[in-house]
Amino acid sequence: MNALPLEPLLNGLRRGLAQALLVATTVAAGTSHAAPAKVESFDTKTWASLRAQAGEPLLVVFTTTWCAVCPETFDTLAKAIGRGTVKARLVGVVMDRAPGEDDSALLANTHYRHAARLFAFDGQEAALRHSVDPRWRAVTPYVVYLAPGQAPRSKLGTPSDKELADWSRR
Repeated sequence: MNALPLEPLLNGLRRGLAQALLVATTVAAGTSHAAPAKVESFDTKTWASLRAQAGEPLLVVFTTTWCAVCPETFDTLAKAIGRGTVKARLVGVVMDRAPGEDDSALLANTHYRHAARLFAFDGQEAALRHSVDPRWRAVTPYVVYLAPGQAPRSKLGTPSDKELADWSRR
C-alpha cells in the first residue's frame, strides 16, 4: 500500500493557517474587509474621482516603501477605525512604485493588509502630489480624511485620536 506524500498536505495546511492568521489579525485590528487583492493605478484623475465618489469617509495614507513610520500609521489608523474613533475606510497610496512594478511584494506587505484599497503612483510624482495638495512636499506619511460634502483635511504624520474624532464630527 502506497502512503500519500506528506509534504503537499503540510504545505496546504501551512497556507490555510497563514490565511486564517491574516484574517484573524485583520479582524483584531478592527477592519472588516479582506486585504486588497490588487494594486490600482493612481494618476492625476484618481484623486478627483476618489473625492467625487466618496459615498463614505475615507482615510487616505500616502506612503513609500522606505517610510519607517508608515507601517505604524496604518496600524494606528486601523485600530482607531476598529474602536470607532473615526468612521472611515482606509486607503493606501504607494508613491515610489508604479502599478505592475512590484504588485506582489506590495500586496504581501503586512501593513497594507488594513487598507480596503491599495494604489500605486502612475505618472510624474510632482504632478500627482500637486493634484492632491499643491502645498504637500512629498513627506510621508501624509494622511488625508475625505468625507462626502466636506473639504479634505490632512495631516503630515499620524493623526491623534482627538484629531480623528474631530474630523469625524464635522
